[in-house]
Amino acid sequence: MNKSILLKYSVAVFSSALLMYGLKRYFISENDSNRLRKINESQIIIENIIVYPIKACKGIELKKCKLTEYGFENDRRWMIIYNNRYCAQKAYPILSTIETSYSDDGEFLIISKKGVEKQLKISTKPLVLEQLDEKRIHKEVAMFDNQSQCYDEGDEAAQWLDDVVGGGAEKGFRLVQMCPEGIWQRKIRTHMSENLKILTQDQTTLYKNSLSNSCQIMILSKESIHETNLRIDKTRKEKGEQIQPHLGWDRYRPNILISGVQTFEEDNWKLIGISSSSSSNKNNIELTIAEANARCPVVVVDQANGVMDPYKDDEPLRTLKTFRKVTCKIGEKVLLGTYAVIDSKFINKVISVGDSINVLKTGFTSNFYSEIEKPQQQA
Repeated sequence: MNKSILLKYSVAVFSSALLMYGLKRYFISENDSNRLRKINESQIIIENIIVYPIKACKGIELKKCKLTEYGFENDRRWMIIYNNRYCAQKAYPILSTIETSYSDDGEFLIISKKGVEKQLKISTKPLVLEQLDEKRIHKEVAMFDNQSQCYDEGDEAAQWLDDVVGGGAEKGFRLVQMCPEGIWQRKIRTHMSENLKILTQDQTTLYKNSLSNSCQIMILSKESIHETNLRIDKTRKEKGEQIQPHLGWDRYRPNILISGVQTFEEDNWKLIGISSSSSSNKNNIELTIAEANARCPVVVVDQANGVMDPYKDDEPLRTLKTFRKVTCKIGEKVLLGTYAVIDSKFINKVISVGDSINVLKTGFTSNFYSEIEKPQQQA
């Protein structure tokens, strides 16, 4: 075969390959567009917004909340520590019964517990770096997998916690809050940052985090909770156990509870737009998905009564392990819900109950967890 024929043949093969590649990309794009149109045909609504001002304590349901560089305003801004380590519900399930609310003017966080007459009032005004008392700074508070820099709220709060959490016998609890910029260093978890670098092709942005263990905002659907409850019922029936009341969203401690989706549909989202019910702007806020939520033993705590595993059956973890189990570098986990981060251009914008969600991109893939089986609906 002479060079002229060989060149023509090579060009023809290359052109055909390029055409096939273009057609493939076109049909993938068309399929993605059709999939998004189908998803967004149903109205996805924000049903609840919940912030947890004190890490591990009861949340506050809000009608609306402002976005900050850490997530929702005041979410996990405070924390209870003991021996310079954060206190979690796994060790202190009573924390779930400590309630928080805001004063009418919003200038104070009110901390209370049913049956305890005394309440705490903590200022919500931002800390000013230059006005901090160096002696009250905890520079290396041990967290789940890193450290935080916190400011002590004083002896009155500490005494209240000794009485309520320690029962008067165990002493040394302290209430602390996040230090201001200039001292604060925490970021979202490393593997979530790595996911975002790949998904967004942005190698420079480092998303800040509050005192939350993992990430900025956790999203969960009512449909996924309902399906999990049905499967728990099935597990109990198969084991000859008594059927118990269904678990509510408080077991899973989401920031945004949504409705109007297929079961576990949020697993697949990569980017969502949130449009206000009072705005004509289609997507005035966007949230980027960072990772699925791997569930810890906190979900077995009865949040209303502060009891760990009240029926001694490890639910919902026992059932989640049968159909939501994945593997990762640190072992086996179960996934439920998804984490999202806020781009800097959306800071100070407000999300409200009743806002609608428009799914902008799907096809999320974790670079940390293995794939999970596609769940089947209960018959």
